Amino acid sequence: MSEVKYAEDRPKDCRYCYFWSGKKKGCDLGGEENCYYRIRPEEIPHSECDGCPYRQEPKCVSLCMKKILKDWKGKS
Repeated sequence: MSEVKYAEDRPKDCRYCYFWSGKKKGCDLGGEENCYYRIRPEEIPHSECDGCPYRQEPKCVSLCMKKILKDWKGKS
């Protein structure tokens, strides 16, 4: 699991944060998992070619074998 990263301008303690409402109520955003200063990892879009052995640079084929095989199986 990756380490949680926060923005540089994050206060040292939640008590100094704009969204802090005191000891009894706590954070208005619902805790550390919803922290305003938390930097979330960018989601990588998944491609149809993920896992394809021909996708690597030196071996890359200009045709998508998955599509060709799918069309071929559909015709027979």
